[in-house]
Amino acid sequence: MVQIKKLAVIILGLYLVYAVGLLYWVVIYSGSGDGDTLEHVHSSWLVYHGKIPYKDFFQHHHPLLWYIGAPLVGAFEYSLRAVDAVNILTVTITALTVFYIYSLHKNFLAGKLGGLIAAAFFILPQDSLYNKDFKPDNFMVAALIIGLYELCVYLKKKQMSALAFSFLAFFLAFMITQKALLILAAIGGIILYLLYTNQIRKQDFIYSIILPIMLYSAFLVFLYSQNILNVYFKANFELNTYIPQVFAKRRFIAPSPEMWGPIILALYALIKCSNNNLYYRIISIIFMAEFVIRMYYLTPFIYYFAFLHAIASILAAAMIMEFAKKNKQVIIIVLLYFLGLGYFYTYKYSQRITVGDSFKYGAAGYVLENTTPCDYVLNGYRIGYNLFNKDVDFIWNLKGQIDVIAATIGMYPLSDLESLIREKRPKIIYGGNYYDTYREYRGEIGKYPIHWISKHLLEEMYNPLPRDNLYILKPEYQSYDCRYNPRTKSYEYRDKH
Repeated sequence: MVQIKKLAVIILGLYLVYAVGLLYWVVIYSGSGDGDTLEHVHSSWLVYHGKIPYKDFFQHHHPLLWYIGAPLVGAFEYSLRAVDAVNILTVTITALTVFYIYSLHKNFLAGKLGGLIAAAFFILPQDSLYNKDFKPDNFMVAALIIGLYELCVYLKKKQMSALAFSFLAFFLAFMITQKALLILAAIGGIILYLLYTNQIRKQDFIYSIILPIMLYSAFLVFLYSQNILNVYFKANFELNTYIPQVFAKRRFIAPSPEMWGPIILALYALIKCSNNNLYYRIISIIFMAEFVIRMYYLTPFIYYFAFLHAIASILAAAMIMEFAKKNKQVIIIVLLYFLGLGYFYTYKYSQRITVGDSFKYGAAGYVLENTTPCDYVLNGYRIGYNLFNKDVDFIWNLKGQIDVIAATIGMYPLSDLESLIREKRPKIIYGGNYYDTYREYRGEIGKYPIHWISKHLLEEMYNPLPRDNLYILKPEYQSYDCRYNPRTKSYEYRDKH
């Protein structure tokens, strides 16, 4: 058994290195990311140029991710290398999450081998999942796992610094995405119980909670000073309560096949493992809470399972180690599973054809090739491609969905796209209809266009492009000079008319 464990440690360690390395490879050579990734790159670029979220541009997410991404996006602006850079950062954050999952299991549950199994269950070298795309969920999961680890450190050693770091990590998860609030409510209940039972000292609790309260208060004061506090609350909380209605017809999806393994093992662990370990009980409660949220509230995309997958991997490894006590062959089966998974993805990516910048991130690279930094660009219906160009409207993304909800709650009126196009003369536009997806997905009406570009305007001002129903402004309407202003460190244009 000792020899099998030593072999398992080596194989699992190599598998983790392989899995993380493959994610880096996918980002560098083949691209990764979807509309959400490009949305957050564009928001980071706006922040890099001093724009204020909720004031200068619309968003319905918390802003910390864009400030994290802004230096990298700014360093590589006007190039797809900016998207590569933030996706590489995301893979690095995923690797950090792997390390903390391993450490949490190793130090508080079933030792080194169990920690490696937990980490291996979590890291999936699959390009269709979330673990290499620049979106809030990856960073939220890292912050939540770090916060949970530091909470366990405090409970074991009673170091107030660990509790303070734990609370700070939980706060950062919230500032990355308000989505974290649901699971943080469950974690908050656990903390209050630990406080009530004196497992957390009251003085340590008070000192540790001060910094998050001060930081969030300062954030709210800043929003108030910019006269956007009401917009912030409407966009991040009221508007997002309508999002489940948008996905009424596909409110829940199933986890991927690789996720089902740890989730099923975690559920089995809740039934079979009579464990008096305090840390095990805390992780179990958090898993049950997240399982209920994901299975019964909203999970329209695979990356919504990110934290459930992480916490399930920890419990799944605990269950595997329980099985291994009775039958050492279980470890061999686990090794064969991960070796098979590694072989599958090695084969899959050996067949993958790398693509050039015109196709690496959908239409984004193609649009960059056909625009200057001074041009306006208008995103299309359910297709985003504007990375480094000016927007024609405050609500610049997901026209037909987000802007419809904003108008529904009285936050921002629907815009007249045709008037905006004539005024701003965007270089690239989408020539199709923008359908009212908010009401369509709820089943209230059929496929109904809420915005459309008239045939007359297209024929007058634009020429069609050979992909994605895109149109480019005719040369006679591109009547401006584009110049870089070193004083403002930005590109400016002078209209010739």
